[in-house]
Amino acid sequence: MAIVSFWSNSKRETGQTLSSVAIATCMAIDHNNKILEIATGFQDSTVENCFWDPNKSALNQVIPGMNRASFNNGVEGLVKIMQSNRTSSNIVSDYARVVFKDRLDVLPAPSTNNLVEYNKTTEYYSQLASIANRDYNYVFIDIDRRMQEQSKQSILAQSDIVVFTLKQGYESLKDVINLRKDNDIFKKDKVVLLVGKYDKFSRFNVTNMSRELKEKRKMVAIPYNTLFFEASSEGTVADFFIKYRGITDQTDRNYIFIQETKRACDEIINKFQELRMRQ
Repeated sequence: MAIVSFWSNSKRETGQTLSSVAIATCMAIDHNNKILEIATGFQDSTVENCFWDPNKSALNQVIPGMNRASFNNGVEGLVKIMQSNRTSSNIVSDYARVVFKDRLDVLPAPSTNNLVEYNKTTEYYSQLASIANRDYNYVFIDIDRRMQEQSKQSILAQSDIVVFTLKQGYESLKDVINLRKDNDIFKKDKVVLLVGKYDKFSRFNVTNMSRELKEKRKMVAIPYNTLFFEASSEGTVADFFIKYRGITDQTDRNYIFIQETKRACDEIINKFQELRMRQ
């Protein structure tokens, strides 16, 4: 139904990958949607480590209350199938790992340590997303900054929503202003601005940044949260969201994190629905 890419042009850490993971997990739990999270990192297992303990054998890991993850030879195997033109219904899900049955799957990043082989694989991500879009309500693509520019632009061009992730600060405001002038993606009304590793006590909060950028609606943010970031390296992100999804203490930092993540989910869903209604 919708391809949602997470992207940043910054060489600085923006929290992009973990923001995409948080939103995908939250959306899978709170909404009746089937979601695929596509990891594209080069020599980077951040997404996989969010759901499976990197210190344990993958074959022995089952998330409590969930289906056992399916195992295959990942995106490289899927690309070989695509090259042979033997794609079929649900082909992507056959190569993805299950987090929540019929709710959230993860397609792991390429396993190669060879940059040339990595670039050959990433050329297929645009086509892969289109195939996956037949079987999933939302296809999330976390675009690695080391990916070749042509492959990035191909994904961004076909995306229904582009979540541009940025850091708090004056430099980020200047980046967005310049991109709006020069980048064709920003000339379309499909960009959602998201602040990663957000600190609400900064003077560059989302209210002030939205005002400076003359945004019609307040920008979304994924706050920095110690427990979430620990969970992201221990394979327990799913458990984190299940544990804290019902928290009601508005002063609790976990409540704030969950609510802000839900707001980001709603913004993406609402943006897509608005754009579809205009078509």
